[in-house]
Amino acid sequence: MKKYFKYFAQKPGLRVVTTVILILLGSALFLGALSAREMKRMISEDFNAQQLALAKNAAGIVAQNFKILKRELMTLSLSPSIQYVEAVSWANRMKISLSSIREYGVIQIMLVNADGTNAYSVNYANAIFTGKGSYGHEDYFEWCKKPENKDKIYISNVRKGVVAESEPGLLMTMATPVYQISSDEAHPIPTFQFSGVLAFVLDAGLLAERFVGPIRSGKTGYAWVIDESGDFLYHLEKDFVGENAFEVRKLRDPHISFSAINLIQKDKMLKGKAGTSWYISGWHRGVTGTVKKLIAYAPVHLGAANTTRIWSVAVVAPISEVEDAIHTVYVRQSMLQGTVTAAILTIFIFLIANERAWLKTLEYEVKEKTKDLEGYAARLRRSQEKYRSLVESADDMIYTMDKDCKILSVNQYCLRLVGAQADEVVGKNVMDVIEYKTPENACSIVEKVLASSETMSHEERVKIGNREYWLDTKYKAVMSDVGAAVLVISRDITEHKMMEDQLFHTEKLASLGSLSAGVAHEINNPIAIILGFTEILLGRFAEDSKEYEILKTIERQGNNCKSIVENLLAFSRIPKKCTLETDVVNNIQKVVNVVVNTLLTKKVDLKTDIEEDLPKVRGDGQQLEQVFLNIINNAVAAMDAGGILTISAHRSNDMVTMDFKDTGYGISPENMDRIFEPFFTTKKVGEGTGLGLSVSYGIVKKFGGEIQVKSQTSEEGKEPGTTFTVLLPVADGEN
Repeated sequence: MKKYFKYFAQKPGLRVVTTVILILLGSALFLGALSAREMKRMISEDFNAQQLALAKNAAGIVAQNFKILKRELMTLSLSPSIQYVEAVSWANRMKISLSSIREYGVIQIMLVNADGTNAYSVNYANAIFTGKGSYGHEDYFEWCKKPENKDKIYISNVRKGVVAESEPGLLMTMATPVYQISSDEAHPIPTFQFSGVLAFVLDAGLLAERFVGPIRSGKTGYAWVIDESGDFLYHLEKDFVGENAFEVRKLRDPHISFSAINLIQKDKMLKGKAGTSWYISGWHRGVTGTVKKLIAYAPVHLGAANTTRIWSVAVVAPISEVEDAIHTVYVRQSMLQGTVTAAILTIFIFLIANERAWLKTLEYEVKEKTKDLEGYAARLRRSQEKYRSLVESADDMIYTMDKDCKILSVNQYCLRLVGAQADEVVGKNVMDVIEYKTPENACSIVEKVLASSETMSHEERVKIGNREYWLDTKYKAVMSDVGAAVLVISRDITEHKMMEDQLFHTEKLASLGSLSAGVAHEINNPIAIILGFTEILLGRFAEDSKEYEILKTIERQGNNCKSIVENLLAFSRIPKKCTLETDVVNNIQKVVNVVVNTLLTKKVDLKTDIEEDLPKVRGDGQQLEQVFLNIINNAVAAMDAGGILTISAHRSNDMVTMDFKDTGYGISPENMDRIFEPFFTTKKVGEGTGLGLSVSYGIVKKFGGEIQVKSQTSEEGKEPGTTFTVLLPVADGEN
């Protein structure tokens, strides 16, 4: 060992050691720089993702407010007081409506008569105005008086004007045509004539500021809004409001290039897209100078019938927000690198020291090791805190139990599912908190785990609160303060189980389809012969004879068999692919026209809630009409004493959702899993074949859609009724 010490104490040895140390230090610095750079990128992306969530949430709130305003506008247009401009009552009706929508930025409600010469209005101060004027040349009036725009809503662009309290601001108009289609005591018979235009005048700047102004991103980030023309509707810089976003920034600071933000606004925001990016600005919250900002943006589709109106909400914050977060971590990393460097230098001194210095160095090393142990203990404490944080933030149920199945500890996710506080759960028996539906409960598994000290996995069906779950649970024996215990980690696999059931059901339908095709073809020939000979025999007997009546019964039952065979053949043809597209609103209307008399006869009221300008979907119109007819017929059959059938259609991302909701007696839980099985029916013999829903299921799945069912019965202690939801993908090329 001494000869090595002598070697490293000489110049050649020192050169080798010095070279190794320099290489190690250089590598440590290089890796530290790479780590800091990657950390900055990751934190920036995460920060921008949070900003995008803020922007989407704000955009959703603004869009929902416009839906409320449109619904209120349509509701007010159906009032007889408005349609017939009834004295006194028209003003009262407008005041009531204005009081409920003033918080959405409405400052005036105005009704213009059919020839555009008189106007009746109520403003934000509840002042009533009537006056003459030339309103017929207004864009909204000319648009609304066209017959094809009945039941549609006009939304104007944003313009500068005078808002509440005679202050300058940004105005926009929402208008809809009014027809005399309602009746009251004064007008018992509607004329169905065009009676004028009803309009809401909005303070667009106030609306944008109310829902976007409170947004804060990080410490100093804020939000702003532009309309489809690129004009600011809201901005923290008050002098920007109402000005064009492409021009006002350049006027503020002509020395900075705003090409990045202009490109984002032009190619992304004004086209109704959502996303994240960055740009260079010249100011932030009153502080001037070049500032790099992170931006996230999301669109607000106003849903105007006269043109495309898209606002865009942007959330921005300086990138220094991210750099400040990184700074502390970077300082700690530098300190760690300094510690490593000191340790290497210490080793270097140790290698070149003499025998006396070796003893001193040994004492020094002992002290350093003691410090390292203290650092290790500190790191261990941080690791425990990190582990506790991970357990608390995990999306799994994590808890521990003693040998008597009493809960010792529990994480936050588990508490959220149970709906209780920790002190309400800890100390209780797990059977009092979780109801096990599987034969083997937790207590029997705990006993086995503690006896064998082996980890056990188990799938469990449980009931927590009012919901049932499927859990993939692992039980592991551990040591705790009270002795032997069991650590339990349960993952929610309910959705996975549902997908397995759907896959099994789909495979079962495919097998039954193949079988149905063969059976149908084999039965067709005997049925044809039976019906043929029955027709011949009918000609040989008088219509009032008993033989004729028997033959008609045979013919009727034979035709029932023929109908079943045709349904079987339709069922077997379901898997064929189709690339057609259709207008589901038109398909629904056709089916409603067919069943409208049946609905009247059965005392069923029909309500509809269909979104305007729904896109076309992938599917064959005739086949989808059959699906809608099957669902409506089942709904009517479930409301034998009358009821309400509600049909709604809305777009959700790339899908169109159609709901058929009835107030019938509902589907019992034991039948819910079988309703799409072929030949399963709860109807009386002769009233149904049990193929309607299975065929409908196959048609919808063929076009890439889904059928979902929600139902409840009076036996469950709830309002009975069933909702069938049909989801179909938007056709290619549809926005």
